[in-house]
Amino acid sequence: MKKKRRKLLPLGVKKRTTTELPALIALEAIGQPWFCEAHLTDLMVVSMVCQVAAEPGSEVHDKALELFALLGQEPLDAKRIEPLLMFTNDWVQRQPNGKVQDAIERLIATTQAPPPTDA
Repeated sequence: MKKKRRKLLPLGVKKRTTTELPALIALEAIGQPWFCEAHLTDLMVVSMVCQVAAEPGSEVHDKALELFALLGQEPLDAKRIEPLLMFTNDWVQRQPNGKVQDAIERLIATTQAPPPTDA
């Protein structure tokens, strides 16, 4: 039986220009007329990856939860979001590709899971 090879993130995938830039642009967009749902999603992704990859109860997990909560409040407060975004983004940059990939796959699996059925 052929074993399925797992595809890992390519080397350099965590280059700051490709992973941090969307979130930083989204941060700058807060309060601007061109802020859109895609910007909010870029910010939420950082929080969600940290929540899944970090140890529950750790500082990064707690800050990711706080960031996610702030992203659900109107109006968005860039001054409160920025330090949390920078902290969580930095943490992701220091993690091994496999750990980040595992978190992404777990997040994708939860969005693709069929809804529970009432039997």
